[in-house]
Amino acid sequence: MSTLPPHTVLDMPALSPTMTTGNIATFKFKVGDKVSPGDLICDIETDKASIGWEAQEEGYVAAILVPDGTNDVPVGTPVLVIADSAGD
Repeated sequence: MSTLPPHTVLDMPALSPTMTTGNIATFKFKVGDKVSPGDLICDIETDKASIGWEAQEEGYVAAILVPDGTNDVPVGTPVLVIADSAGD
């Protein structure tokens, strides 16, 4: 079993009480980029609106699990991995 470096997996958020799926429009970062609280991670489209998803913590994009343009991503689906340090 491998040991992973410190990281956080970000799941597709529910941006409204009735949201069950969303579309990933465009990621604003690439793997390796640093993100800080308040940075816009990506645009998420629902049947009612397009909403920016903001970072809550500082870190580095380690993996994008759901690519740009993916539709009907269920709320709670892992979308992005943020590592604590750039080397991870």
